[in-house]
Amino acid sequence: MSMSKKEANQEIRRQYSRQPVLLKAMLDTGDYEFECVAYDLSLKGIRLKLDLPLQTRCAVQIMVKQCPHIPAQVVWAKEGFVGLEFSASPGQVAEILGDLGNRLPKI
Repeated sequence: MSMSKKEANQEIRRQYSRQPVLLKAMLDTGDYEFECVAYDLSLKGIRLKLDLPLQTRCAVQIMVKQCPHIPAQVVWAKEGFVGLEFSASPGQVAEILGDLGNRLPKI
């Protein structure tokens, strides 16, 4: 199955390759916490299954696999999924995620 032109352009724009995952996660909006599922992860961001219309650019924190919270920002929300960009540097994210972060692609 080949990528569409739009998907190919998105991959070119991405600085860090996404790793497909299926992990429980907890999204903290400041006022509420929501259980969700991570479907892909990089050192720069994460895609979550979350049936909640979050406003883009809102600040959140995400916790994956009992790791400390990672500060992030909502960059998109569509069809039951949200995309978050981590506010921490890729090195900090790798350190927070521990072994999981060490296994993620560095480019």
